[in-house]
Amino acid sequence: MHSVVEQNLRTAMRAYALAGGASEAREYPGVALTFSGLDVPVFNSAMLTGETDDIERLIATADLHFGAKKAGWTFWVCEDLLPANMRNSALQGVFLGKGMRRIAEPPGMYADFIASPSKPPAEMTFARVDSVQTRTEFAHLASVVFSLRFGVAKRIYSATELWAPPSYGWIGYFEGKPVGLVTVVIAGGAAGVYSLGTLPQHQCCGFGETLLRHALDDARRHSGIECSVLQATTQGMSLYLRLGYRVVTKFSIYLREGCASF
Repeated sequence: MHSVVEQNLRTAMRAYALAGGASEAREYPGVALTFSGLDVPVFNSAMLTGETDDIERLIATADLHFGAKKAGWTFWVCEDLLPANMRNSALQGVFLGKGMRRIAEPPGMYADFIASPSKPPAEMTFARVDSVQTRTEFAHLASVVFSLRFGVAKRIYSATELWAPPSYGWIGYFEGKPVGLVTVVIAGGAAGVYSLGTLPQHQCCGFGETLLRHALDDARRHSGIECSVLQATTQGMSLYLRLGYRVVTKFSIYLREGCASF
């Protein structure tokens, strides 16, 4: 199942090449590169396009590409695409030798279907991200939930092209005010869940689960796809396990600092 998770994530990351300006997506032998047009490493990525035992060459390729743009970037490595002797500490050693540090190790998770709810859904209304208002609301939510500068969030999430298939964004409202957000990407035969979050003052109220269920129900109605994938955070792990997700792979994310921080 790791290939489904990895392919979906690669499609999701490629969407940031639609942010406008100088943004672009390029593929070189063995590696796919996405540049958002901004010096914001979380939106500029390198990802493997298949199994490899030559990770150092691919790091060098990404360094040349993003270095020419004077932009920081991240390398998302699905460890199932590497030989066993190149995983874990050995992989970290390669990146450390290139001056890059590991910033996260999110597990890749897969569910054939979402378990039935054990309690009533939270009282919410929903809107798909498909207008100036909803794009702006998504940017505001993302800036708070994910600690982004609003100018960066607005530049990324205001792009109309970002919200064309296979990417679908949703906002959840409580008492008429936006409180949560999620993106679903249909690719690799699965619905990928990204950017799921709730404003801090509205957490632990069931909004995240209710919003996630709504977005996946909509994806299933329009695509016929039941299975879904995601990369889990520590905070969300208990929810995902309860919903029926299981760990099928692991990603290691390595950072190359740019000229600016995010």
